[in-house]
Amino acid sequence: MNYFEDVELFSDLSKEDQINLSAFCQTQNLFEGDVLFKQWDEPQAMYVVHSWKLLVQKELQGGGTKDVAVLWEWDLVWEIAFFWDPPTRNATIIAHEQSVVIVIIKFGIQQMMGKYPELYESVKALIEERT
Repeated sequence: MNYFEDVELFSDLSKEDQINLSAFCQTQNLFEGDVLFKQWDEPQAMYVVHSWKLLVQKELQGGGTKDVAVLWEWDLVWEIAFFWDPPTRNATIIAHEQSVVIVIIKFGIQQMMGKYPELYESVKALIEERT
């Protein structure tokens, strides 16, 4: 199975490498209101929104939360925490409606970024754009 043939970020990977990376993946179903991960959690995986949408929330200093973005199909989730030291999630991700995400375990993405420096640079560019 090739999870990445429609994901622009991974379009420079060969079909073989897309399939190899897919071997480190699974899908996860989320129901409306399910939390994918919380702000400050240590990341164990990267995610790609496969269908529908996710809500990005940030904790406010005085308490409470603020909705800051919506992630749509084929958006990447986790890329910022991948580059932080120590790595931590900078937001909480909640299913805005029933959704499916592709889960890429940390080892798989590290292998691909090591093999494809341009993938690493693309992820860095995405981080700069989002921050």
